[in-house]
Amino acid sequence: MSESPRWLTTRQAAQLLGVKPETIYAYVSRGMLTRHRGADRRSSRFDRIEVERLARRHRQGGRAGALEVVVDTELTLLDPAGALYYRGEDVTELARTRHFEEVAELLWAAPANGPWEAAPSAVEVGRRAQEALPAEARTIDRIRVIVAALAATDPVRDDRRPAAVAATARSLVAGIVDCLPARNQAPGPTIAERLWSRLADRVPERGEVRALDAALVLLADHELAASTLAARVAASVWADPYLVVLTGLSVGGGALHGAQSAAVEALLREAHDPADVARLVGERLRRAERVPGFGHAVYTDRDPRADVLLDVVRAAGGPGPVDAIVEELVSVVGRHGGPAPNIDLALASLTVKLGLTEGAGEVIFLLGRIAGHIAHALEEYPHRMRFRPRALYVGPRPET
Repeated sequence: MSESPRWLTTRQAAQLLGVKPETIYAYVSRGMLTRHRGADRRSSRFDRIEVERLARRHRQGGRAGALEVVVDTELTLLDPAGALYYRGEDVTELARTRHFEEVAELLWAAPANGPWEAAPSAVEVGRRAQEALPAEARTIDRIRVIVAALAATDPVRDDRRPAAVAATARSLVAGIVDCLPARNQAPGPTIAERLWSRLADRVPERGEVRALDAALVLLADHELAASTLAARVAASVWADPYLVVLTGLSVGGGALHGAQSAAVEALLREAHDPADVARLVGERLRRAERVPGFGHAVYTDRDPRADVLLDVVRAAGGPGPVDAIVEELVSVVGRHGGPAPNIDLALASLTVKLGLTEGAGEVIFLLGRIAGHIAHALEEYPHRMRFRPRALYVGPRPET
């Protein structure tokens, strides 16, 4: 066999990929690598370029490599250069001009003529279910219980016609909010206004509910994020809308997904003054930790959601100390070409500045994302069982 640098033996390819030689042939059988015959017609050789390309994928996604799932969708266009659109409409403009309910119905392609209300009897069941939880239970845990309880009150939840699913979604989102313990009187009938009364202990000031509404809009969908993929898989096996939402809430609650804003909230609460920021960032860098709230796995430049939400939060209630801390944090982390802020920083800025209850960032993230999960379910229901990925077995060979 040629010793040209272009060609690798099976053992060399295995060493480069960090796997056993037997795994190389499993890759060949799955079409992940191409086997070429050596000069002796018995040995195998592999193209170095192809092996290195596969090695890069492995480094990006761990031992199993980065899994790429692509589906056709009419819902969300995510431009890595820094733009986001729902059904062709710029999300940053929607966040400034539209309510969450309007944007949800845009995603669902549903007429805006249905009430955002749950039946009083269903709300009573959901309220009692969450009240049975310990007093220290997190709000997001109460929401998961409420969704399950509301499902049990809906005898026709398996109606998957688009109009029926949209009606279910309206009553579900409204029911979730209305079942949560009230902290003060809701200032109005919109979802954002009702949610405010569940997350804040005071009457809102100028622009604060508008900021909360904008956050819900910006978080309503984000293409095929982990929780959305999970929701689509659930819908593909015809899970009802409540189960789809529970699936999304479960995956979205991961520390690397919808709960990421909690780490940013902790950082902002730790900084009592802009002068503290450089020290806090330096401590994290010294421990080789990533500063939360910056950079993004998909956007190559800026997260457009962060920019607009930071602007809206800055305007809410007038300038305050949290605004100055956030501004200094963006400046310190962004020096020398550092990463730009992402939606987690903007969401944490909102919750800390507005004095919302602990964990409010995760609640806002996942409640808003229900709109997207339902929209993806509506797209997925017609396909039925199309997700059936295969696993690449790399364990010991069975004895023969």
